[in-house]
Amino acid sequence: MLLTFQSSHAQCKERTSRATKQKTYYQDVLLSGAHEFITLSKTGEEKIFTYNNKLIEMIFHVQTFTEIRFTSTKGNFTLFTTASNRNFWNSSFTLSSPVTPDEIEKMKGAVKIEIILPEETKIYSLGNQKNNLLIKALQCII
Repeated sequence: MLLTFQSSHAQCKERTSRATKQKTYYQDVLLSGAHEFITLSKTGEEKIFTYNNKLIEMIFHVQTFTEIRFTSTKGNFTLFTTASNRNFWNSSFTLSSPVTPDEIEKMKGAVKIEIILPEETKIYSLGNQKNNLLIKALQCII
């Protein structure tokens, strides 16, 4: 059983929390250039989807629900985030949401991701190459 655990995280990046000493396994998937990407991460049993954008000009984000829509060959679904993380020492705009096993399965067939922000909608199409990277990242959190 231990060998299966190690091999399932072999391609993943890893970091250890200084406070809790827990390991987090994660993988990034570029959406547009090096400044817009998603991160899939797992700490213990918690699995998180995070949208990151270092170029977005929205400095202050209203603390309301932000919708992230997935169009997938395995079934469309929506994630909702309630907080963004951006401040003067962390210039990357991020939105995070926990994900369920059902949502993870549907992500494997993702062809489009829409981030519905108050000022604009960001739409990312996922071709075969990006979808393969997404599937690789999903392996980090399964």
